[in-house]
Amino acid sequence: MVIRPTDSNGDVLPVLSVSQMVSGPPAVARLAEDRLELLAGDWWENPKQGCEAFDLMRESRMTDGDLQALASYLSSYVRETPGVLEITESSYSAEGRSFHFACTVLTDGGTAEITYSVPT
Repeated sequence: MVIRPTDSNGDVLPVLSVSQMVSGPPAVARLAEDRLELLAGDWWENPKQGCEAFDLMRESRMTDGDLQALASYLSSYVRETPGVLEITESSYSAEGRSFHFACTVLTDGGTAEITYSVPT
């Protein structure tokens, strides 16, 4: 897998040669993080596509069981990312008004770390 590099805001950066493209596990991680950032209903061409994290959080007040269910959903969602073979580790926490999810994914080229945070 080869994708364009992005800056700290997630904006796509221009490249002058193929060698500047991102490949391997970092590319898979970037794709997974981009998929997590695309919320359900955000893409006008296919409003049913996207992560439903906010929809899940709107349904209840986020008890411990709800947080575990949200982490399970995010793990399943990341597993559907092209290039992800398996999730080897995952963790989640709720701090203040934020939910944090992190996982390590196994790809053809090795492992990659994925992080995702969302305000609750």
